[in-house]
Amino acid sequence: MKLKKKKIEDRSVSIDDGKYTPDPESMIQVFDLTRVYQMGEVEVRALDGVNMKINEGEFVSVMGPSGSGKTTLLNMIGALDNASSGAVFVNGINVANMDDEQQTNLRLRNIGFIFQFYNLVPVLTAYENVELPMVFAEEPEESRRKKALKFLELVGLEKQMDHLPAELSGGEQQRVAIARSLANGPALVIADEPTGELDTKMGREIVKILQDLNKELNQTILMVTHDPAIGKLAERLLRMRDGKIVDEIKL
Repeated sequence: MKLKKKKIEDRSVSIDDGKYTPDPESMIQVFDLTRVYQMGEVEVRALDGVNMKINEGEFVSVMGPSGSGKTTLLNMIGALDNASSGAVFVNGINVANMDDEQQTNLRLRNIGFIFQFYNLVPVLTAYENVELPMVFAEEPEESRRKKALKFLELVGLEKQMDHLPAELSGGEQQRVAIARSLANGPALVIADEPTGELDTKMGREIVKILQDLNKELNQTILMVTHDPAIGKLAERLLRMRDGKIVDEIKL
């Protein structure tokens, strides 16, 4: 499902995206992106002039040491945090120019998130966890049921649909999280250390699912990982250090 371009009221007072022109082929394009945090009297530049582009249908991994800016970059692209300067375009729309409601709607309908610690609701079954984003999006009940079952089957968990998270292994919980990330037909899936809590074998199985989604559904995926073996399973690898992208490798 493509992210449809929307007419968005420009509420930005600090970022002039008139000087930034995104490539029409890009799903994500970042220009001169900075994020500065004030820690008492110390200024921390978590991102320091990042430029990058990811086209629709790409599977890209981001690696770097702790504190290099990987998760901060994902938060900027996923509209979870606001830039200090620069621009972040998702399918031609500058996320920085969205108000809070528009950013919430973008996250709900157009970006799927997969987290290291799964972030499943413990009192809901696997089926209900996958269904939940569609409830928030006011999807009709019958449509929700069809999609939830489809995505659980896609990750091989249709037989565990009535299990609570505590009744599932770590790998199974992450599969539920992947199914949930697809619920509203996102243009982009963002995965932050999706294998970080899994053993090597299960981690590779999870990435294999992501690879299949990328190839079979043309799903755009941006993944952060600390594991070189996992990072090399993407199509392209970006390396970060000190808030900058310092290397790019076509795999």
